[in-house]
Amino acid sequence: MEIPDTKPYNLPDNAVWLITGCSSGIGQGLALYIATKKPSQRVVATARNPASLSDIPDGPNVLKLALDVTSVPSIDAAFDTTLAHFGRVDIVVNNAGYNLMGDAESSPPGNAGARALLDTNFWGAVDVSKRALQAFRDVNPQTGQRGGVIVNMSSLGGYLGSAGNAFYHASKFALEGFAESIAKEVFPEWNIHICNVEPGGVRTKYTTTSLQRMPRHEAYDRAGGGTSQMLAFMDNEELHAGFAGTEEVAERIYAVVGTGRGIPIRVPLGRDSWEMVAAETERVRGQLEEWREFSCGMGNVDVESMKKLVR
Repeated sequence: MEIPDTKPYNLPDNAVWLITGCSSGIGQGLALYIATKKPSQRVVATARNPASLSDIPDGPNVLKLALDVTSVPSIDAAFDTTLAHFGRVDIVVNNAGYNLMGDAESSPPGNAGARALLDTNFWGAVDVSKRALQAFRDVNPQTGQRGGVIVNMSSLGGYLGSAGNAFYHASKFALEGFAESIAKEVFPEWNIHICNVEPGGVRTKYTTTSLQRMPRHEAYDRAGGGTSQMLAFMDNEELHAGFAGTEEVAERIYAVVGTGRGIPIRVPLGRDSWEMVAAETERVRGQLEEWREFSCGMGNVDVESMKKLVR
């Protein structure tokens, strides 16, 4: 089977974009970019509360809908309305999500807050993706447009971990693994593409509206600790001055989808993301080489056959 990210995708001139989590941040920025800078494109801007979408201009190519990604009936209703209104959906952007920062050990018994985060960041994106796959494969061909693209708003935190973000990283690592697997399940003739977008720092209201904090654990709550340093960084707005703006991120997302060539399964956005991903890749490569003899000194697997399975 053909490797998914080598098959070209041609963005329709009147593509329909369905974006989750458009009340603020990157989701709002992307919806605004399409609505104001790409007038031939059509956008379905969604949020749990549609009243929060007032900053996105109204127009014949803009549809605003309620969508709670933790509710399958809500997902189905949003897709049903989109398909009835525009006839198809071409690009689905899994953007809805938030973070829960703190020391992992301070998560209460049962991990209720962490489970709720996974329900939104991971399971919500899974359920939206499943409905998108069905629409791309079964509905779009009836309109003469085959396939589509799922864009997951992952982050630098979907590639490497940092202190104080254990559950956020867990959700993004899980999402990227899920995406890589389904990209290898779909058949090339369906023309379905998956992309994990990995922004670094972005200037949004992230620290005030999309960032929740757990109470500190007394064993970790001291200067110099990893979580303490990360929380201080998040609170220091001067250090965020070099972050990308939401419109820059929107432009890059649109460009990735609209290149007319293969869409990568992962793409870092921002110098910080690219350089930290590159550094982590080199670090892991060095560690692999250091432990090569130890790791390879057991078993007698036909590695080349296994490589073909995972391509």
